[in-house]
Amino acid sequence: MLRKSVRRTVERPLRVLSGGQMGAVLAYARSQLGKRYVTGGEGRGGFDCSGLTRQAYARAGMRLPHSSRAQAARARTIPRGEARPGDLVVGPGHVGIYMGRGMMIDAGNHRTGVVYRRLYQGLKVKRIR
Repeated sequence: MLRKSVRRTVERPLRVLSGGQMGAVLAYARSQLGKRYVTGGEGRGGFDCSGLTRQAYARAGMRLPHSSRAQAARARTIPRGEARPGDLVVGPGHVGIYMGRGMMIDAGNHRTGVVYRRLYQGLKVKRIR
C-alpha cells in the first residue's frame, strides 16, 4: 500500500516587532557600516542590499527572503512622514533600513559598500506587516 503525503506550506504572517527587537535590527545595521558590497552576500565577506536587511531582521527573530522585491512585497507602503527607525526603505531593485531623521543604512553598490546616508529621491518607506 502506497501512501501519498502532501506537504502544505503555510505562509505565516510576520509579526510586529517591539521597540527592543527593532533596536537589535538598528544595532546590527550600524555594526556593519564600512563592510564591502558583495553580490548575493549576507555576512562575513560582505553584503548586498537584501542580505543586509535579511540579517538585520534575523537579529530580531524575523525571517525575510534574500530578495529586495520579495522583502518589499511583505511590507506595506507608508508616508515618509510616518517612517520609524527600522522600517524598510525600498527602491527599484533595492532595499535598506530607515534609521530616523531622514537617514538610512544600506549596501548600496560595489563602490560604496554598507553606508549611512540620506534618503534619496525615488525611495518608498515600507513597514513590515
